[in-house]
Amino acid sequence: MSYSFQTHRQPSIVDDDYIYFETKLIKDLAQQKLNLRSVNSLTDALGANDCLVVNDKNSKCYRFHVQSSQGEPYMLYTYGINKKLINAENRKKLDLVDLDKFLLSYSELEKTEILPLGNASDGSYIGKDVAYQNKSNDSIFITGQSGKGKTFCASNLLPPLAMLGSRIAVFDVSKSFTRGELLRVLPAEVIDSLFEFVEIGMEEEKIPVNPLYIGDCSGLPARKRRIVSLIKAAAGKLNQCDAKILTGIISDMLKKDAKSPSISIEMLHSTLKSGGKTGAMVHDLISGLLNDIERIGCEDQGWSNLFDSSKKIVVFSLGDEVGDNVHALLDILISSVFEWQRDHNTAPLTLVVDEIKGQNFADGSPLHTIITQGRKFNTKLIGITQQYISQGNHAVDVMKEAGIKIFFEPARSQDRIATELGYKSGIDAGFGSMGRGEFILSCDCYSKVDAVNEHAVIRCQTIRFVDTPLYQKFKNMYCNMELPPSR
Repeated sequence: MSYSFQTHRQPSIVDDDYIYFETKLIKDLAQQKLNLRSVNSLTDALGANDCLVVNDKNSKCYRFHVQSSQGEPYMLYTYGINKKLINAENRKKLDLVDLDKFLLSYSELEKTEILPLGNASDGSYIGKDVAYQNKSNDSIFITGQSGKGKTFCASNLLPPLAMLGSRIAVFDVSKSFTRGELLRVLPAEVIDSLFEFVEIGMEEEKIPVNPLYIGDCSGLPARKRRIVSLIKAAAGKLNQCDAKILTGIISDMLKKDAKSPSISIEMLHSTLKSGGKTGAMVHDLISGLLNDIERIGCEDQGWSNLFDSSKKIVVFSLGDEVGDNVHALLDILISSVFEWQRDHNTAPLTLVVDEIKGQNFADGSPLHTIITQGRKFNTKLIGITQQYISQGNHAVDVMKEAGIKIFFEPARSQDRIATELGYKSGIDAGFGSMGRGEFILSCDCYSKVDAVNEHAVIRCQTIRFVDTPLYQKFKNMYCNMELPPSR
């Protein structure tokens, strides 16, 4: 025997050639999973094709000495079915036997606060409990070769997150989340009701929030942290001594004008330039970006104002093939909204970056901080990239800490990725036969038996928002329209 596993209902044993099913489970498989009229039709068909292990002339059973989960020994009577002779469709169904507790029906998904992540091969839903009070690692890493459906997958996850109460900010650096692209994925009424689009650029709209706005901070510590974090995001990582000096410079500036709702760019220029060696050094690092922000312009409001007045999903379009300045602007906006969330943690916050490979994930950067500490403040990051095995790419290495990983067919290193997921090879994982929209999900999935999230690796099909109960919730909230009865 190679290994054994246990379903939540009945035990099964697996080796390289056979799956040994407990006799009671075979009846359930025949009638429910394989849609046969009786267990006899299954065993007769399997026996006629030499699919059953027969240990004597009068029996189609095999006996094993096993023990229960409580450690009690007993005799297990099984059918041994040759895996090679099970057709592909039924093999998919048999592969789900041990995962049954993670398979949710439409009605089961409807009754719970579960984020649907995919559909299993039998149409069941796979999801994760992302309840606000859980504070679990709900960041999502979506990876796989181009054209397999990564953006389609991410786009269909955003409306469910919104319907589950999350604020969402999308930072689009490759024009993957324009209204035109989303119309290929989601109904127009969903986009019109839930999405708001902001084109940030020299001749486009102003930045809808002022990153230097501090009027919604709870006190001086929060105000100081907001400005210092923003400067660090723009300047890059500072050594401990310089960071301490910078904090003192900003603290003195804020104490001089404790009632101001925002810090002007002119004030920040002046404060840093007069802040000694460290202040001057930091000023040289960020002055270009401050000038760019001033030219683009900012609305004089903070994130509270934006989220209160905008739709649930705000897409910040930062252009295509972005340069260093736009990357720095992305870091500033992410730093700003995360610091706001730390001070206003009243609902989940989801941040989306559509191409993480070229972003700043250095230790202490805003994106790194969200992946490593975001769960403390109910903040998740959805990061998308083509590569999972990437030499020297810190962004990919950091995103591997995400609690939810979605693997579309990888362009390379298939065997290595498959081994990490618990398969013998890329072929065993099914990477070579994956169609568009198919992926392997690795995360703590919701178990309907134990009512908790438990780790599982499951082959899935991309979820479609319109096929979930959360679409009905959307209709009730925004359209007051009826949908066909639940499946």
